[in-house]
Amino acid sequence: MHVLVTGARGFIGSAFVRSWLANRELPITKITAYCRNTNDWAKSRLEEHTSVIDAQEKGLLRIAYGDLGGDVSGLCEGIDAVIHFAAKTYVDHSIRDPGPFVQANMLGTATLLEDARRQGVKAFINISTDEVYGQILEGAYDESAPLCPRNPYAATKAGADALAIAYFYTFKMWTAVTRTENNYGIYQHPQKALPVFIGHALRGEHLPVYGDGEHIRQWLFVQDHINAIMTLLQQYTQLPGGEVWHIAGNQEFTNNQLARHILRLTEQPETNIKHLDDMNIRPGHDRRYALHCKKMHALGWKPTVNLADGLKMCVEWYTNNPSWLG
Repeated sequence: MHVLVTGARGFIGSAFVRSWLANRELPITKITAYCRNTNDWAKSRLEEHTSVIDAQEKGLLRIAYGDLGGDVSGLCEGIDAVIHFAAKTYVDHSIRDPGPFVQANMLGTATLLEDARRQGVKAFINISTDEVYGQILEGAYDESAPLCPRNPYAATKAGADALAIAYFYTFKMWTAVTRTENNYGIYQHPQKALPVFIGHALRGEHLPVYGDGEHIRQWLFVQDHINAIMTLLQQYTQLPGGEVWHIAGNQEFTNNQLARHILRLTEQPETNIKHLDDMNIRPGHDRRYALHCKKMHALGWKPTVNLADGLKMCVEWYTNNPSWLG
């Protein structure tokens, strides 16, 4: 199976490519990694790895550069399956300027879906987010929950999800939408919460926490997310199309708990937290997200990395790679 991975220089997309190169899991036999040729610092996620260079030389991996907002005609030629990670994801930026998120997340997905249809792609997995449901204060959402996105980023992801599902019912191309929670791991964007916390802690600075710090998030180690996607790809011919699949670890932390845990791991005082007023930065900040994952569990997938172990590994990696923290 020749697989197109979009957003291949991104945090999760690059982790997917590196993971396949390390394990060579079937059914994938070749990957085309599609990415924007910007942000030179992101090269260390992908192009600078020895395994990537070796795979390119052997014809197992092709890296293509471009923008889904432009002309992608023929991108999916010869492709059997698409795993669509590419998206603009930073909520604060979407609040400041929603337009680029509409262009990238909705129109970009529409363009890619149409090229996939025209080129006869067999499977299309659209990677999405728990934020499309809006907040849930108790319990957890299952895949049939109604959508209630409360920021422009989440709204554009909900729109992309709807398009992917529509392509199954209208054009009979097998599609799936996966919705995940806060992923964490190495090579994460330095503006994301975990690298920000680790960077501040390593410098002996106060960790910046929005609001009262009692917002709750589930956390999932990125490799567990990749394993779930691979499970879907391996079994898709036996699965119904046009469905939603939740990928979550069911390990919850408040932002305060996460900050204190990072402070302990870096041997800093647990009081080194500075709460920031978030009303002008992120109005309508969702209090809690949570997902049920019974459908994925029924396929044999379960997360394997507990939060304490994953965070410890991340602190060690970022400590040894301080340049990644900016």
